[in-house]
Amino acid sequence: MKRISVLIAVVLILTGGACFALTSTQQSLFTVTVSSVFELSIDQGVIDFGRMKPGEVKWNIPPSGVTVTARTNNGRPWYVKVNAATPFSFGSLMIPYSRFIWTGWTDGAGKWYGTGNNIMTPTPSLVYSSAVGEENNLPNGTVNHFKFKLSVPENQAPGVYTTTVKFTMTE
Repeated sequence: MKRISVLIAVVLILTGGACFALTSTQQSLFTVTVSSVFELSIDQGVIDFGRMKPGEVKWNIPPSGVTVTARTNNGRPWYVKVNAATPFSFGSLMIPYSRFIWTGWTDGAGKWYGTGNNIMTPTPSLVYSSAVGEENNLPNGTVNHFKFKLSVPENQAPGVYTTTVKFTMTE
């Protein structure tokens, strides 16, 4: 009988220990910071009108257009503007702004302000304003396309004339 009592006591202790198992829980807080995206990219950094004679006009340059892509996740309306830093120049010689024209179109849902014969200016000209829903246009962004026209004056002196065109995205 003593042996059975000891056996029962051992079984109770073993099963009782399993019924009253201890538990300890710890937890960790995980965080992530999602970066702000506000960027403008162009697909061509150099546009060459090639050789032109005095009085010659070239339009739709480049033939495929310059693709300007605006991407943002900032949740605010944004705009694209364009301007030329200077007229086409070669030393002190210049081709007037009035001879340099931009045109284009958009794939976006916002408003395109181009009319087809927009004179390039030193002051940034409004080209595009985002539509509702384009405040977060990731991952693909909003694409605008530009083509250019240059009319060389009839009495223009020879030289390699250059200018820098700036595309600007602002909120």
